[in-house]
Amino acid sequence: MSQSKQPNIVVICSDQHHPLVSGYREHPFIQTPNLDALAMDGTHFTRAYSNCPVCTPSRMSFITGKYPNQIDSWFLGCPLDREEMTWSRKLDEAGITSAMFGKMDFCGDYQDGGFSEYKIIKKRPAFKPYPRTTPLYSRLEGHVRADKRQNILNAGIREDIVTDGDTGYNQDLGFYDHDRVVTDWAIDFIGRKSEGDDGARKPWAMYVGLMFPHWPYKVPQRYYDLYYPDKVVMPHDALFPNDGLHPQVRNMQNALGLGQLTEPELRNVIAAYYGMITALDDNIGRIIAELKKQDLYDNTYIIYMSDHGENLGEHGLFYKQCSYDGSVGVPLIVKGPGLPRGQRIDLPVTLVDLYPTIMDIAGLETEADRPGHSWLPFLQGGEQPGRPDYAFSEYHGNFFKQDWYMLVKDGFKYTYYVNDRPSLFNLQEDPKEMRDLAEDEQYRDLLDRMEALLREIVDPEAVSLRAKRDLGLIGRNGEDYTLTMTDPECKELIKQGVFEDELEFPQWEGAPGIWSKEER
Repeated sequence: MSQSKQPNIVVICSDQHHPLVSGYREHPFIQTPNLDALAMDGTHFTRAYSNCPVCTPSRMSFITGKYPNQIDSWFLGCPLDREEMTWSRKLDEAGITSAMFGKMDFCGDYQDGGFSEYKIIKKRPAFKPYPRTTPLYSRLEGHVRADKRQNILNAGIREDIVTDGDTGYNQDLGFYDHDRVVTDWAIDFIGRKSEGDDGARKPWAMYVGLMFPHWPYKVPQRYYDLYYPDKVVMPHDALFPNDGLHPQVRNMQNALGLGQLTEPELRNVIAAYYGMITALDDNIGRIIAELKKQDLYDNTYIIYMSDHGENLGEHGLFYKQCSYDGSVGVPLIVKGPGLPRGQRIDLPVTLVDLYPTIMDIAGLETEADRPGHSWLPFLQGGEQPGRPDYAFSEYHGNFFKQDWYMLVKDGFKYTYYVNDRPSLFNLQEDPKEMRDLAEDEQYRDLLDRMEALLREIVDPEAVSLRAKRDLGLIGRNGEDYTLTMTDPECKELIKQGVFEDELEFPQWEGAPGIWSKEER
């Protein structure tokens, strides 16, 4: 078969993949042969960042090409305005089929995002009502999520059964079957798009949203046994509790309710997590194998990334939410026709660049209000006027009383916390982020420059106020409940009827089962 002239696009997005836990990043134990081969065929980035380290805001950002604060995507449950242009809709309107299989994490009844066709298992409800009238109590002092510790203690071998993948956050099954089913859908799509005469084929774009290695930390035994008990890297600064953390990050640790975690418990959950990444890699390998089988691999751009990372015990933390590299950093590989092979780029980029990159591949214009820039000139070593030399991220969700904003620039990471002091790390000399330099007087000028740059990008206080209002954290008299109210006090006021009982994670009320639409 001959190649079609116009290239295809495949975006594979995993969920919660630590940026260093891949073979191509020289991890000593992890087995990721398919990602390693993809990195050899393309370019991998060592300083790629999520624009918000939690699922929905990160994904709404990279599908619209806007920062979360530009689209008011503060947290899980905040619905995307249907009027926001997405790269999927723009491709569809240009006559290029865009398909979505698996998780994108739209909230509410708007689930399709403008894709030409889709199949979705996991659907997230929107807050009801929205904006909230009850404070999002997971941002208040004293909040503790008991299930977060239980997820870690429950990690390990998955029950050996086959399901349809629609098992939610089942603590015994996890998302292994979800990813198997979604991968089958992706393979079927590739096969369908390969049918017929070569000359009649049109370019297409496919997004594959895989759930691994997102908790529950459950994986089939054959993957778990690859790593337990000895083939794991023990996390640095794994103190429970960790009094050396920034006050806002210490609040996060308290809210996770992790208690004391022993070395055997850590080895167990890390082995399960590694196994999930190898299972993820196997599914990616199945997709790539189908592209090769259909003689499409060489003429297809493939982008592998994750929506955010996973702390994995580092600094005494699990999950994401904070601005440590394990949480906000992401793996990123870009491979395509005519692009360099085996290249490594150490300069900072963020996922907001995905939108203009896809537009660049498709030969379409990117709107002027998008802050990102295409990766293609960057990959080819060309000049790219206007590309920022920093990475920007932000967070407005649970476990943090105060919003934070991060800049990575010139080897330093600066995090601005509303109503609190900043933090500063030298990533070149201190890659594990062990020494916070923010209170060292010799860095005062650098802190001032970083804050000035941040304020050119965003007004941190104004955005924080908007986010808090939408999340029910600002009272009618302007009172900021993150400063004046505790979680137990809020829940007592709910009991008294002062606030409605609005759930942090509302129940899905739409049609159950798989949602799908096939291209006409």
